[in-house]
Amino acid sequence: MPKVVDRDERRATIAAAAAEAIADEGIEQATLKSIAARAGVTTGAVTHYFSDKDDVVLAALLHADEAMRSRLDAALDLGRSPVDALLDALPNDETSRRDWLVWRTFSDAAIRSEFLRSQHRRSQSQWLDTATQALAGRDGVTPDDARLDAELVVAVVDAIGDAAAIDPGAWPIARQRSLLEHCMRRVHGD
Repeated sequence: MPKVVDRDERRATIAAAAAEAIADEGIEQATLKSIAARAGVTTGAVTHYFSDKDDVVLAALLHADEAMRSRLDAALDLGRSPVDALLDALPNDETSRRDWLVWRTFSDAAIRSEFLRSQHRRSQSQWLDTATQALAGRDGVTPDDARLDAELVVAVVDAIGDAAAIDPGAWPIARQRSLLEHCMRRVHGD
């Protein structure tokens, strides 16, 4: 009897392997063969579940983006402060650093690809929506001001994430926390 394979699970496994390959090798250097090897499948299996390399790259991006957003949402759901929640999304360990490197690689590739640029816009908009909700509801803050505050916070998070992904030794969690807290004080007018 043939082995039953869960299509969504197999796609997720390949997407995670693609994220690792992209973080380690870059988009251009990551091949379907290297992704397949990391996933423990054949190249034929990769092409069975994905139409082409762009499809695999998009799945890797969405995998990393979802992982980062899930960490942020889980922290907010637990009632953690916005700073603590944002720290969970930033590169502070091997997994979160890999996710950030995939996000950064994807952002760079979106400059040259309208297909990736449109996905980047959707992802960035979702991040801004989450940040806006986390910052909304303060006395005297209009929805437009909350959105501008969210854009400022997301820009700072992007800068911290880039720096910490490139040079983790120079950006330990204490330094990341300090800059986020400073940004939040400015946003709150303290």
